[in-house]
Amino acid sequence: MPAHIRRFYKVVDVVEHPASPDAPKLQSRLSLSNLSLAKDTYYAVTLDGKVIKTLYQDALLFPSRALATAVAEEWDMQGERVDTKTLKLNAIMAKAVRTVHDPTLVSYMRNQIHTILTND
Repeated sequence: MPAHIRRFYKVVDVVEHPASPDAPKLQSRLSLSNLSLAKDTYYAVTLDGKVIKTLYQDALLFPSRALATAVAEEWDMQGERVDTKTLKLNAIMAKAVRTVHDPTLVSYMRNQIHTILTND
């Protein structure tokens, strides 16, 4: 995907993900309510009512409304042109989804997340 593409959407929103009932449930020893995580609900970001996916067409399910809102804000902040380099949370989530399909990405993801968090 080119770094800059023409903005093709007008409305950005956060909704309960349509696949939420069928998605694997979060397992945690932590109190999910303290993390704003809904144990049985996943959220999605929509652009003009269409749920965003990864470049590989994988579903992007967010375990909290707060995380989905942060990604939605990245999309909403785009101007006339979409600069994919500024969609950092979106990129992290998309790559995290791919680690399920490609375990060699785990090490790469750790380095990328560390680099992004160090620079921001």
